[in-house]
Amino acid sequence: MLLALDTCTSIASLALFEGEVLAECTWRAGREHSAQLLLEVDRALARLGRRPADLTAVAVAHGPGSFTGVRVGIALAKGLAFALDLPAYGVCSLDVLAATQELAQQPVRPLLEAGRGRFATALYQRGSSGWERQGPIQGIDLDALPGLVQVPTVVCGDLWGGVREQVAQRLGPLAILASPAASPRRAGYLAQLAWQRWQAGERPTPQALEAVYLAR
Repeated sequence: MLLALDTCTSIASLALFEGEVLAECTWRAGREHSAQLLLEVDRALARLGRRPADLTAVAVAHGPGSFTGVRVGIALAKGLAFALDLPAYGVCSLDVLAATQELAQQPVRPLLEAGRGRFATALYQRGSSGWERQGPIQGIDLDALPGLVQVPTVVCGDLWGGVREQVAQRLGPLAILASPAASPRRAGYLAQLAWQRWQAGERPTPQALEAVYLAR
């Protein structure tokens, strides 16, 4: 059973996965990740009548995202992986957002809050094995978004607090906005991406788990 953790922004999410989603929880944690995350993990395991010893792998969104949020998730993932001798998978938070749009036919551009009005973003095109990132991860403000979107594109991610309206205004008919329910990162998708690597025989050690931050 794989435990997936995502604390990259003010939205936190976790899931337990074993070829399918067994449990999942997504909530607005604000800046309380460190106080809430382990409690939610314990609750999820208890709902299933399982224990930490039943875990066979851990996955974590390793960024980009807020400095503190990313560190909280990675610290817990590493701690569990070391204590239980488990592989630890790091997954890009933007990859998780793109994965939520699995039925989209157009390119996908996730937006993830990075603080001070900036967003992490990248372009995803459909490839033979699913969504494939095209080019580097960039840090932008919303005024720069029109220069990155030239064709109708699905925009998903952190579209709250007026961001949805600002994106629609800047991109006009080129913006295909994911619905509010389909926009946030969900740890079930994070778990699914890591599970595919598990099935392929990849066994990363917790020592190799590193955070990904936007360049200043």
